[in-house]
Amino acid sequence: MWSITRSDSRTAADDAVTSAARRHDAEFRALQAAAFALSASFMVVFPLLPALQDRSGIATADLGWIATAGFVAALVAQTLIAPHADRGRERLVINAAVVLMALSTLTFAIGDSIAWFVAGRIGAGLAYGAFTPAAIGMIVRRYPDAPGQRIGRLQAVELGGMAVGPMLAVAGKIVFGVVPTLVIASMLTVLVAGPALLARAARADRAVTAPAAVEHPRLIDGLALLRQRSVIAAALVMTAFFIPIGAYDALFPRFLADIGSSDLLIGAAMTAFAVPSMLLARWAGRQVDRLGAFRAASWGGAANIAVVVLYGLVRVPMVVVVIGLFESGGQTIVGAAGAAAMGWAVPGRRAATAQGVGEALATIAAATVAALAAPLYAAGGAMALFFTTAGLTAAALCSGVVLARKAVPAEERMLARPERELVTAGYASV
Repeated sequence: MWSITRSDSRTAADDAVTSAARRHDAEFRALQAAAFALSASFMVVFPLLPALQDRSGIATADLGWIATAGFVAALVAQTLIAPHADRGRERLVINAAVVLMALSTLTFAIGDSIAWFVAGRIGAGLAYGAFTPAAIGMIVRRYPDAPGQRIGRLQAVELGGMAVGPMLAVAGKIVFGVVPTLVIASMLTVLVAGPALLARAARADRAVTAPAAVEHPRLIDGLALLRQRSVIAAALVMTAFFIPIGAYDALFPRFLADIGSSDLLIGAAMTAFAVPSMLLARWAGRQVDRLGAFRAASWGGAANIAVVVLYGLVRVPMVVVVIGLFESGGQTIVGAAGAAAMGWAVPGRRAATAQGVGEALATIAAATVAALAAPLYAAGGAMALFFTTAGLTAAALCSGVVLARKAVPAEERMLARPERELVTAGYASV
């Protein structure tokens, strides 16, 4: 009788685990839909920026203010909004990010001045700054034994949106014009992200997130994580991923236009970067789990830095497109490695907060690069811009990898289980 009862209990427990896994997988698919919608909507604006700039009479030197505003907004979201995901509000943070991104794209459609474009980029910055830490924090909690694979899958879908967005923008401009294309993109953002907007959080995890509200009554307390060596090391790897984005966000479309690229080729260049990343993202996530985040970042970052240098030397549009194919691989590995490194440093109850803090530091660096990009480009051209970008990227990456050599996770008590120790041990290796 006792053996039958024990067997029934074991079966019930297995069913509960299976049910929770299915809920988590459904949540993850909804998360992928939101990531695709956000990235596609964001990237629709990029190929249209030269046309929007010419229509509104905005000077090239002012483009840096648009990009910088987005990074500052992301910084606010990463430090003050994203931590709410650790307090049982994951779904609210993610849904708000989707709505903000749709409104941001619409703002570019109705705006005709630098102020409107700054407002639009602020909305996009708030959306991305809130969504990414919340999404990765959810992954780290739901899949603690192999977060790199899920992060890679999420990035694959996100990069798919980045590949689709520019081509839709170019096609839409040809068929409908700039403004209608942006209006349609805004509506599609909400439609594509529908599964995320309609999804409900998994009940099994609410008990896990609830204690965080007691242990961290103030959102700003997440900054205390920066006292940990492992958190700083992971943040520096994330910074190495963000620095090139700061330069590209401010001036890459303008750079392509200046070397003679057509609208179609500008869209192709954006897609050329995103498509290989989309195909490589799952592989990159597996490499991060296999090699460890910091070791994987070293390999990917070295390749990425070399390609950024090439941007400063090449003036042939088609060659720039080909270079983008190679850069995407290195950048994909560094992106997955940075998120996984922070997941190793802070793996559980403060996962989203830690991701937000790391991205906040990276965003400050990217915003600084974005603000300096236009003056650098105006004074020294592409060589000055991209050589400086490569140097700053190398400095951040090397500092993070060296600092990680003696780092330990910030939440040691969460690594007591043997299986977690096996997984996280690789993350600290260099």
